Amino acid sequence: MSELLVAEEITKVIGWWKKETIVDRVSVNLHAGEIIGLLGPNGAGKTTTMKMILGLTSITSGKARMFGKPVPTPASRIGAGFLPESIQHPDHLSVEEYLKFHARLSGVSDSEAAIEEQLRQVEMLEYRHRLLKDCSKGMRQRADIARLLLRKARLIFLDEPFSGLDPCGQVMLKKLLLMLKEQQIGILVNSHAAGILADVCERVCIMNKGKVVISDSLEALTRTPETLVAAQFSSREAAVKFVEETRTGISRIVEPDRVEFNFADATGLNEFLQRLLSSGGQLIEVTPVRLTLDQLFVKVLAAQKSPAAGGRA
Repeated sequence: MSELLVAEEITKVIGWWKKETIVDRVSVNLHAGEIIGLLGPNGAGKTTTMKMILGLTSITSGKARMFGKPVPTPASRIGAGFLPESIQHPDHLSVEEYLKFHARLSGVSDSEAAIEEQLRQVEMLEYRHRLLKDCSKGMRQRADIARLLLRKARLIFLDEPFSGLDPCGQVMLKKLLLMLKEQQIGILVNSHAAGILADVCERVCIMNKGKVVISDSLEALTRTPETLVAAQFSSREAAVKFVEETRTGISRIVEPDRVEFNFADATGLNEFLQRLLSSGGQLIEVTPVRLTLDQLFVKVLAAQKSPAAGGRA
């Protein structure tokens, strides 16, 4: 995969008399066809990190490159697209007029066909003539996603793109992101919606107080040493008897004849499985236990708690 973005220990310090570090030595790299999620509480520094990479605010120290060009040179932004969280819309324009205006700014060829295609992608064709002032927040968000996609960017930055979208809109955007990934477009997405990020991202960076606390593949981050074993017995009595005779793992009867065992590690698991089968139990499932991204997020933040002041979004 070709490398679209490299940021090396970029830092943002604000203030003149009393300096404050709001982004502290953040490093991230992104390849074509990859979706990376920035996850963190309000004030973690996620949006500032994006803006530094895009050249919308200065980098105090560290360096970044997009498409091999140093940030913040204009050449580094050619081929990049950005959807900020908050946009002032020209309310007197319709959705279609808004897209036509941006198509002209971006030099989009055959803009009529391109606008129709993107309106269909975001499921807004029937609202193309509605004035932006009469659109809900979610509808304006869909219009802005369509505007972003008109540029055919190779690297996309999304700042809270799921904000304002209803569940159907969230599903639409998830499908759209996965389609863009298949087209080898790189995406850096900042969101509080951990569950949604887990559906689309290969890698996640959790930020807090201006720093990257943890960064890895989603598979590696959510892995635990625990194993879940589910078994079925011929009767409730047989299930209860096996549980009473077994001291291995944490057990619970979830159905009259079904038992689940949770092992903190794999020690003694093979011996337990042999004993289970010899006792007449039918093995249903042996599954590694994984954290949800929400659970991981809460766990990481709990470990990070301190009286020190945090950064900014």
